[in-house]
Amino acid sequence: VMSGRGRVLMDEIREGIDQLLERQQNTIAERSANAERAVANLRYLTFALLATLAALLIAAWLALQHSLRSRDDAWTKLEDMALRQKAVLESAMDGIITINPSGSIESTNAATLRMFGYAPGELDRRDVGILLADQPPIGQVAEELRAFGMQNDADGTAVEILARRSDGMVFPTEVALTTTLLNEGLRYVAVIRDVTERKRNEQIKSDFVSTVTHELRTPLTSIAGALGLLKGGSAGVLPERVDRLITIAHDNANRMVRLVNDILDIQKIESGNMPFNLRELDLKAAVSSAIEENRSYAAKFGADIALSAPMTPMTVSADPDRLAQVLTNLLSNAAKFSPPDGTVQVTISRHDAFYRVTIADKGAGIPEDFRDQIFTKFAQADSTTNRANGGTGLGLSIVREIVERLDGHVSFDTETGKGTRFHVDLPVPDRAAELQTPAHPALLVCGNGAGKVLTQALRKAGYAVTYATNPDMAREAAARTKFAGIVVDMGLPDGVGIDIIQRLHEDTLNADTPVMAIGGEPGATELDGAAALILDWLRKPLDIPRLIGSVETACAAIDQQCPRILHVEDDPDVRRLVGMALENHCEIVVADSLTSARALLQEGEFDLAILDIGLRDGAGVELLPELRQGGDTPIPVIIFSAQNTDSESAGLVDANLTKARTPIAELIATVGRLVETHRERTSSE
Repeated sequence: VMSGRGRVLMDEIREGIDQLLERQQNTIAERSANAERAVANLRYLTFALLATLAALLIAAWLALQHSLRSRDDAWTKLEDMALRQKAVLESAMDGIITINPSGSIESTNAATLRMFGYAPGELDRRDVGILLADQPPIGQVAEELRAFGMQNDADGTAVEILARRSDGMVFPTEVALTTTLLNEGLRYVAVIRDVTERKRNEQIKSDFVSTVTHELRTPLTSIAGALGLLKGGSAGVLPERVDRLITIAHDNANRMVRLVNDILDIQKIESGNMPFNLRELDLKAAVSSAIEENRSYAAKFGADIALSAPMTPMTVSADPDRLAQVLTNLLSNAAKFSPPDGTVQVTISRHDAFYRVTIADKGAGIPEDFRDQIFTKFAQADSTTNRANGGTGLGLSIVREIVERLDGHVSFDTETGKGTRFHVDLPVPDRAAELQTPAHPALLVCGNGAGKVLTQALRKAGYAVTYATNPDMAREAAARTKFAGIVVDMGLPDGVGIDIIQRLHEDTLNADTPVMAIGGEPGATELDGAAALILDWLRKPLDIPRLIGSVETACAAIDQQCPRILHVEDDPDVRRLVGMALENHCEIVVADSLTSARALLQEGEFDLAILDIGLRDGAGVELLPELRQGGDTPIPVIIFSAQNTDSESAGLVDANLTKARTPIAELIATVGRLVETHRERTSSE
């Protein structure tokens, strides 16, 4: 103390304590500042998070409002669409019904109720068969839909069906059936149109055509003929002025005859009543004949006709009269529009699967604004030149209809001031099909709308079907071909179905052909003796499997009557000749080689064989050891060849006929005699 060290020590201790306190205060201040900064940062982050959350909530609220508005808009549009569809369905003139797979009605529109005379809701859940004329048992319509395979490939094709109103009245309808897939499953949609008025108009039209035929065409033909006789000098030499008047009258009478004939032709084509007798024709010969027949007509306009065609043979399947009508129309048009001293150039050429006949003129060409309507009925370019040349405006329409019925196509190309070329394309016959064995015999189907459905079903089953819509067409077809069976729609108006059966019963070729009747069964007195021909009677809606079964029964029956002939011949012309000669007597199966003949012998049995000696892969007599039926009974053999048969082969055949020296009637008689002998021998064994 005395030395002062204690004081110094105390000062140092005090200074150290002050420094320590200062450092502690600085540390506390620094930590307070850090805490304050952390609190500030936390406060800022909290505010940021709250702001972001608010923004997200606002965005979600806006999105929800937009979604609600979109849903409301979609719902409004859906309601509007439903109202529109309901308005369309309710205002439609055609009846529209939906049918479930069990055949019951799920919905109908107002037109359906009006058409059939039912109250709203009265048809719901009832079997659709109640709307059909025959009113089949419940569930049968659904079976028919499945039989036709409509679940997967309904195409909306319209067919005519007889329907029944609530008061029992039967009326004709046209029905188009399609399918749709709903949430509940498959549904059928049927659109039904009452065609009573159309049928009445068609009858009026038919009556008018009949009147024109008998009351107008006949006197016109007489007038034109009488004037032609006068013009030809049958009444002596006429004064020049009278002769000029006779010429004017004669030309206009012929023009009227052509007009009436064109109207009748177009009506027949549209109604399907124009008969087509298809056979194989030499195209060049047909064109040459048409040119010669129209050469004098072309000369009136100062035009000539020239033909250019290759030397190779050209054969088409066509009706000779209808093909001549097509060529005459085109040649006469070309002549009328050719310039004076012009030439109508006719060219025949081959284009892959079709032959083309081109008829070209060097006239003024077809106006551009008229080209789209040139094939329409009564179409004529409205120019002084065209009107001066006359015409009905039906010629090209008839040309197109006929060519299309021949499975062909007609077209044209033209250049103003340089002329026009019309092209008629006709398919080349399929030679391969000619050598195929028919899977089933030929059938004749007689009906209208329902007949088309039957025809499609039978063709799908592999049958060769000829379709006729009236008694005349059926009679004409039955006169040319021996059918294995005939299907007749008894629902045709005015008892036409009965008339068809009776007419076919009178025909000697198909007098014993089995008949399958479709529709309501008439009394036996209506059919008289023809009732015995009816193999089966099927009610509508048609049971297709049962129809096919009846057809097979008919074919089995006809097979016992109609002999099968194997014709081995490599010359297509000889095959056609023999086929045409024997088509009404037997079934001809052709082979053009030994290979194809052996394959046919393995596939089926034959009652007789006609052999040509010279074939491309050997001699026909090589088949003699193989021509056995049932292993032991030899098939009768006719050698029909241009070559002579050696003595050894001649002793193994039943007849030896030389092509160049044997009349076709002798071949027919020989075939008949040998088949009868063979069957008698087979039955006795």
